[in-house]
Amino acid sequence: MAVPEFYSGKTLYPAIAVLIALSALFGLAILPRLAPRDGGLRGKQAPEVSVPIVANGDPGARMAISQLSGQAVVLDFWASWCGPCVMQAPVLDRVARRYRDKGLVVIGINVDEPPDVARDYANKKGLSFPIAVDEGAHAQRSYSVRSLPCMVVIDRQGKIVAYVNGPVDERDLEEMVAAAL
Repeated sequence: MAVPEFYSGKTLYPAIAVLIALSALFGLAILPRLAPRDGGLRGKQAPEVSVPIVANGDPGARMAISQLSGQAVVLDFWASWCGPCVMQAPVLDRVARRYRDKGLVVIGINVDEPPDVARDYANKKGLSFPIAVDEGAHAQRSYSVRSLPCMVVIDRQGKIVAYVNGPVDERDLEEMVAAAL
């Protein structure tokens, strides 16, 4: 009995290769777009995290989200090697200074770098807001941080009102802060 040409290796293997390629493309390009870009956190209570302060605060002290009840909070996840993070730092610092007396607390959470690197960077750039490090990536996991920079804005009631992957311009940041205050 003869095997139909469709089932021969000449056509079956290329068809399988095309199917595998299309599956990989779907997995890499489509599936990430189906997941919420905010980790499903917008509108929910901010997860409790506690991070050690390495600059612009009491060194060694820890800052916890629960300690900031009644204040608006901006969590800025960053690293010194991240170009967009470096460009965003002065914008964030200006907003932090401008709204500090209105009840805004900004915390820069450095990821994947030793405390001395984060401290030296903050001092070199003249940042005024507290800089913390994310020990064991606990804060990153709690806030579903998958790329840098990532900014989370929390209102006075502890609810997440904005979640942004990527850099934010000053006007947009001020609008988010106003909504949180």
